[in-house]
Amino acid sequence: MSTDEDKARREALLDKDLQELFREETAAMDPNEGLERFMAAVAAEPRRRASWWQRLNGWLGGIGFSPALASGVAVVQLGVIAALLATHASVRDESPESLYRGGAVQAQETPDFKITINPDADFSSLATLLRANQCRIVAGPSELGEIWIVVDDKTSLVAIRKSLEESSLIDDVAARQ
Repeated sequence: MSTDEDKARREALLDKDLQELFREETAAMDPNEGLERFMAAVAAEPRRRASWWQRLNGWLGGIGFSPALASGVAVVQLGVIAALLATHASVRDESPESLYRGGAVQAQETPDFKITINPDADFSSLATLLRANQCRIVAGPSELGEIWIVVDDKTSLVAIRKSLEESSLIDDVAARQ
């Protein structure tokens, strides 16, 4: 057992001596020495930065993008655009009502009034008011609370405008713009 105790005592002394030596060396070092060496190395070897085009090509090449792939994508896009233009040209001759459900765009109606909604108004009350006056929303609301509406019964425009102006849900009614 004495050999094991001696061995443990020698290791403890060696650890203590190494720790003391490490503390002395650390205290003698300049904490900025490594940073100064690094900055000197950076200053001695200026690196040229790659252009944005080189960086883009490097990144695109890294994800498997090549000029051949870009050309293929451009050709496919050109084909899709040509097909859409050809379809649009053949559909142009038909009436808007028959094309609406078939994918063509229906012509937008010209609004009769632009109304500005009271910020405190709830939308369900506003919808009820518009339905009662045979009005439909064709655009809006905008950031300012403006809605553009169409009146179904064009013979009653004056009466409907007066009814809308008297409502507490609407701040302003303006004729078409």
